[in-house]
Amino acid sequence: MRALEDELFPSTPGKVKIERAGGAMNRQLHRCFASTSTMFLWALFLVAMTASYLSFQSFVDTSSKYFQASWGGLHWERQIRSSAAPRRPPGSSPNAGISVLVTGAAGFVGAHCSLALRKRGDGVVGIDNFNAYYDPSLKKARKALLASHGVYLVDGDINDARLLAKLFDVVPFTHVLHLAAQAGVRYAMENPSSYVHSNVAGLVTLLEACKSADPQPALVWASSSSVYGLNDAVPFSESHRTDRPASLYAATKKAGEEITHSYNHIYGLSVTGLRFFTVYGPWGRPDMAYFSFTRNILQGKPITVYRGKDHVDLARDFTYIDDIVKGCLGSLDTAGRSTGSGGKKRGPAPYRIFNLGNTSPVTVPTLVAILEKHLRVKARKHVVEMPGNGDVPFTHANISLARHHLGYKPTTNLDAGLKKFVKWYLSYYGYTRGSSKNL
Repeated sequence: MRALEDELFPSTPGKVKIERAGGAMNRQLHRCFASTSTMFLWALFLVAMTASYLSFQSFVDTSSKYFQASWGGLHWERQIRSSAAPRRPPGSSPNAGISVLVTGAAGFVGAHCSLALRKRGDGVVGIDNFNAYYDPSLKKARKALLASHGVYLVDGDINDARLLAKLFDVVPFTHVLHLAAQAGVRYAMENPSSYVHSNVAGLVTLLEACKSADPQPALVWASSSSVYGLNDAVPFSESHRTDRPASLYAATKKAGEEITHSYNHIYGLSVTGLRFFTVYGPWGRPDMAYFSFTRNILQGKPITVYRGKDHVDLARDFTYIDDIVKGCLGSLDTAGRSTGSGGKKRGPAPYRIFNLGNTSPVTVPTLVAILEKHLRVKARKHVVEMPGNGDVPFTHANISLARHHLGYKPTTNLDAGLKKFVKWYLSYYGYTRGSSKNL
């Protein structure tokens, strides 16, 4: 026991034991590194292990960003180039056809415009983030429809600057049709940040990519009739005041008009803003009144019909989707070139704003009556006064400017348009009278 204690606790701590430990260590080192060649091999092994670790760590750090992304790679680039290539019909000139990046391509207007561009032989690449503002399954169905017509759609966000830069690096797009946005007037009261994120920050990210591209594309983008806000002069003209927005949604669209103007002025981007007036039709947005009215009427549920002050019926300038598409394509065809290169302006570029409406306002009760006729079901109406949620009592478009510059001429009235919508709705969702399964 005494010998064990002496071994553990020497009478002169740090002296005898250090010497003994040092001697043992020296003997071990001598055994391990008995020759210069062995020491060299050990050093080489350690260097190799360190280099391997550092290389692997660098690979992980660099590649993890790409592993997390849903885009990139040679196959992805080939799909993008193929979709962006114009399909020129026989006899076309060598430069026929344009190459268009469509943002919000899985959306209502975006899907229709993408199909129309592809049908006439233009190159089209779409991008959409498939957010859950409304049922994403409808957007995925639109994506499948686009794919069946040879349009490739990237699952991505316009706030992703790296993705946009890559797209412009892979394809020298001649035009951008920017339709991605957070839509809806009332939803802004629940989630205001989503409007700033998409309609302001997302727009700026896209504009940065456009102004840095070489060549710079011409930009056509969706503003909104909501920018007229509290304006009470009718019909709404592009020369009217738009500095009194009635909703956050309208304010972000007005901000977009000012922001695009600054990029046009500073960087020479060709910009066309389109103020849409209540677009409706097949493949439409479920949050729109005509869509939700159809669903509830078929389910036997009451619909809420808003009325303005003094019991005045609300009225909207309902515009059928095919007419809006014609206005969008006409804007692309007449956009004019951007004058910048690599972010530097060489001269003035076109800056335009147009109303795209039907110029025939219809009251909401009339809309309901038309739906009742085509659905062959009577609506249960709950009429209430319009709440202060940013909606305006009426909209009415003056389209003379678009008619003159774009050859824009709407041809579908509300009765004909809703008949086509109802036919699509019943085909897409199916219908069992009074069933809650009717979407």
